[in-house]
Amino acid sequence: MSFKKLSIVFAITLILFTSNMSFSHSLSASAPVPISNRFIKDLELIDNNMYLLIKYVAAGNYKEDKVEKDIKFIEAAINTLTAETSKLPQRDNDVILSMQSILNYYKISLSRLKSYFETKDPDNLIDAIVSFSSGYDSSNKLRQIIGGAGK
Repeated sequence: MSFKKLSIVFAITLILFTSNMSFSHSLSASAPVPISNRFIKDLELIDNNMYLLIKYVAAGNYKEDKVEKDIKFIEAAINTLTAETSKLPQRDNDVILSMQSILNYYKISLSRLKSYFETKDPDNLIDAIVSFSSGYDSSNKLRQIIGGAGK
C-alpha cells in the first residue's frame, strides 16, 4: 500500500514540476525579431487603397477609368512588396509567408473586381469583397503581432 501511495505522490510531483518548467520556459522565450517598419507601412498603404477601392465600388460611387488606375497602382504596390518581402532573411519566414498570403488575397480581390467590371456579375463583386475582407483582417492581425513583438 505504501508503494502505491508513494508512486502517486511521485507522479503528482513530477507532473507539477514539468508543468511549471514548461510554463516558465514559455515566459522566458525571446520575442521574434521584428521586420522593418517600412514593410508594415507599405502594407498599410495597400490596405488603405484596397479599402477605399472596395468601398467606392460596392457603393457604386466610381468612375471606371479611375478604378482602372487605382487597380494598376495597387497591383504595382503589391508586386513591389511581394518582391521585397521575398528577400527577407529566412529567420523571418513566418512574416514572409503571412505577408505573401495577405497580398495574394488582395490579388484575388483585384482579379474579381476586374471580372465584375467585365461581366457586371454581382457574384464577382461579392467574391472581391470577401477576398479583400480576409486579407484585411489578416493584415490587421499581422500588424498587431509585429507591433507587439518588440514589447
